[in-house]
Amino acid sequence: GEKLATIEMKDYFNNLSDYILHSYGKNEDISISINMDKLELDVDLAIPIGLIVNELITNSLKYAFPNDRKGTLHLALTNRDNLFVLEVSDDGIGIPNVGLKEGTGFGTHLVELLVKQLDGKMVLLTDQGTTVNIQFQNIKAA
Repeated sequence: GEKLATIEMKDYFNNLSDYILHSYGKNEDISISINMDKLELDVDLAIPIGLIVNELITNSLKYAFPNDRKGTLHLALTNRDNLFVLEVSDDGIGIPNVGLKEGTGFGTHLVELLVKQLDGKMVLLTDQGTTVNIQFQNIKAA
């Protein structure tokens, strides 16, 4: 948009997820549901969130849907009294007991660093597919 200080996150997630699906050629196999209201965030907060979402969507496309399996990804970002909750989930095969450290582990390490940058807390659920839940405060950069 014309404002460079803030980013509208729902539109950003829509554009980002469409681009990633297209890049992986998964437009026909994977659908993405974005369940959130319009939410404008300061660019300093929006960038690390966007990088986290990018990495989590990419991981889902790489590992959750083998053998051309079809599925759905769900994205949500909510704000309750300046406590933000970011949730990225898929209905794929789930993560084996080895955890997120599939592949090189670089993406996982990046997500962990970005969550730390946000002074957030990450919870991983793997009972039905994979869900990553990240909570953080809206603290303006100094």
